[in-house]
Amino acid sequence: MDFYQPEGSYRFSSDAVCAVRFACSLIVQELQKKKVKDPYLIMDVGCGCGVIGILVLQFFKELYPEWYPYLMVVGIEKEEELYQAAKYNAKLFEHEKNFFVFQTDIFQKESVASVQKFVLETVFLDKLPLLRQQDGGTFKNPRLFDLVITNPPWYKADSKLHSVFALRNKALFGDETVLNLFFSFGEKFLKKNASLVTVAKCACYMDFVQAMPGTIRLVAMQSVHNSLQKNAIFFILQGKYMSKAVFEIVAPACV
Repeated sequence: MDFYQPEGSYRFSSDAVCAVRFACSLIVQELQKKKVKDPYLIMDVGCGCGVIGILVLQFFKELYPEWYPYLMVVGIEKEEELYQAAKYNAKLFEHEKNFFVFQTDIFQKESVASVQKFVLETVFLDKLPLLRQQDGGTFKNPRLFDLVITNPPWYKADSKLHSVFALRNKALFGDETVLNLFFSFGEKFLKKNASLVTVAKCACYMDFVQAMPGTIRLVAMQSVHNSLQKNAIFFILQGKYMSKAVFEIVAPACV
């Protein structure tokens, strides 16, 4: 798949593909356990040009077409160029009915309410009267999502990877505060026992663990290797909102 990516933006790499593979396996397991009648909502926080969400949709469109109509991805992106690129890519790969992009700055307090309003008026438009009726006329519960995926900026500011392009730097560099903001934003939309999935290089493992909100219980970790004879290059973490599940080490993966 040849994605459109604006000049100067971060080119997606194997970490995004690893997150997609893990997420797709998780979604398949969950959908096999229940009869699909309602949308299965996925949020990609900091979606960039839409790679993760579109790859998830493409996987189900090709391999599980019976489930594809129920999968809905909402991408959250701040930067105008990337927001437009995500919309373009959704149309390019014919996922515009399942992929919705909303432009907002997640660091702003009003962003949660604005995303909720967007979701209700797009994905849940036909069910909005019923949802409001169930909530006494004012639907205020934003916890509608079955899965949140995020690949936040995880390179430290002193890294040698700085670019002349501001857009690329914003996608790459962050700190523990930024990680917590990404995770806390996603946490606000999760149903009970719904998952948050993230990916990063191994050196950042403890930063990611410590940045998780207290309501997210870590339930799984998978290491990702170029070769099983070599050290891991990435890890994938899965946490669940308000869960009592035990922690599991998932079999390592190769890229």
